[in-house]
Amino acid sequence: MGTFYWEEQWTDILAEQEQLLRYPEFTRKTALDLGMEILRLAREAYHKSAAIRIVEDGTTIFAYKMEGTSSENDWWMDKKLSVSRMTGMSSLRSYVEAESGRLCPEWEKRPNNFAACGGCFPIFHADNKTPWIHVLVSGMKHYEDHQIIADAMAIQLNKTIRRIL
Repeated sequence: MGTFYWEEQWTDILAEQEQLLRYPEFTRKTALDLGMEILRLAREAYHKSAAIRIVEDGTTIFAYKMEGTSSENDWWMDKKLSVSRMTGMSSLRSYVEAESGRLCPEWEKRPNNFAACGGCFPIFHADNKTPWIHVLVSGMKHYEDHQIIADAMAIQLNKTIRRIL
């Protein structure tokens, strides 16, 4: 591993984000609003293009590709989703935990199926430990792919979070 940028303090920040950014309910309308908020942030705050996908139990419930994205972004998102599903945490937290020696990276056995890097954020019920929805972004720096999701969720949930950037 060791190919993506990360910082040691991210471990606590990422775990905290996952704990704070939980929804009492998550509907298709919630997904639409979240996807549109990510799109707005990509344009107005990050000034970059991104591919966005929200998946509920294997079904895509929101997808949008900004100009400059392609099927390669789908490839990345599929692999980030595989890591998050395997670990039950964000793909960035999975990567940082593995790099820090706190997580045995099972995905290394099949590297063509997984991409441990930022860009897949699991959504949990407020009272549950199992994610049922995953939000994906690809097209920016991998830690920006993660943070833009967290930023949009924090806005939608009206919560203040610590950021990795």
